Amino acid sequence: MSSKVDLEKAREYNKVKKYEESLSCYQSYLESGEELPEIDKERYAWDIYFARVKNASTIAELEEYVKELTKYAKQKNSSRREKPCSYTISILKLMKFYSDNITFNNNAYKLIAWADKLNPDYLSNNQAKRDDTHKYNSNKENWYLQITKGLFEIKKYDDVIRLSNEALEKIPEFNNFNDYWFKYKIAKSYKELGEYDKSLEYLDEIVKVKNDWFIYHEIAKNYYLKEDLDSSAKWAARAALSPDGKVESKLKLYLLIGDILKAKGYEDEYIMHKYLVYVIRNAKDWTQEEGWDEELASYELDLDNTDYKSIHKELSALWLSLKFIGQERQYGKITKVFENNNGFIKSGNKSYFFNAREFQDDKSFIYEGTEVSFFLEKAYNRKKDEVVDNAVNIYCEEF
Repeated sequence: MSSKVDLEKAREYNKVKKYEESLSCYQSYLESGEELPEIDKERYAWDIYFARVKNASTIAELEEYVKELTKYAKQKNSSRREKPCSYTISILKLMKFYSDNITFNNNAYKLIAWADKLNPDYLSNNQAKRDDTHKYNSNKENWYLQITKGLFEIKKYDDVIRLSNEALEKIPEFNNFNDYWFKYKIAKSYKELGEYDKSLEYLDEIVKVKNDWFIYHEIAKNYYLKEDLDSSAKWAARAALSPDGKVESKLKLYLLIGDILKAKGYEDEYIMHKYLVYVIRNAKDWTQEEGWDEELASYELDLDNTDYKSIHKELSALWLSLKFIGQERQYGKITKVFENNNGFIKSGNKSYFFNAREFQDDKSFIYEGTEVSFFLEKAYNRKKDEVVDNAVNIYCEEF
């Protein structure tokens, strides 16, 4: 088949979206030594995208395909109007692969190098609909999310702060609370730079909207580094008691609580937190830290133990006392109950909202007139746009 026939066939296949066949014909044309005409470069790039890039299963494959594609395609300016661009979506896909495997094979550096091949000002802010209630991130969001992740991994904290702030300024609408994730990256970067008060300013704003355990953990770390042990203990305990997050994901948190207790002079409690982590690692068949066996054995603890749930339950009572350290229990009466069992408790001349999940006794006692005791916890009221005190850890006082 002549090179001219290859070219015509490639165009015909591309037109009817037979990308594999079109790709094969274009490759035959190129192997003949011919230069690809300008009008065919974009078609060839789309063939590579649909036939190779889109379904690549490994980073090595994806790197190879994207390198080939970017020889022939260029980035289109989609800042005002969305323009299909094989160059943009292929690089973003490769960046995502690196991001998902950020700790391996210098992937953070590779991610940043490929990110530099895109002009973020040309990227679209359009968020495609996934279904009636969900959207996908815009290309601009994804670019900023991935590059800041890579920069944080290689400890370029000033650049993380700069680009996260740039994202907050340039992206008009965020998907899936991404604006708060940029603020979270700023907070973490300030902490790494030793600017703990600045970090806490951002975290205080984030925690009004996002109630994830790892945000509480980040706040606790900042207070610990500021040597404010009581505040650190409160937030760390709140993170430990938070129902979200798996126990095995909180190992560093448990060690932080142990360090706080050790600094406050509670050596036995420090050891029990270390032991909790040790037993979780036993249960998961994970490698243990060097030297821990000897230290824990000196306390006559069972080094073959895998029942971390019992230890976790035992320590939960301690975490509860840390969470409300310095606070006295309040007493009052339920005055309002909604259909979902949430309601209000009146204590003195003040009324406090409560969520039914905070009621520690049988839920059948949730009715107007029940006398209860409770602690207070700060929460953000979105309707009023203000921080309020809610009733938590509620017990019935009528037995």
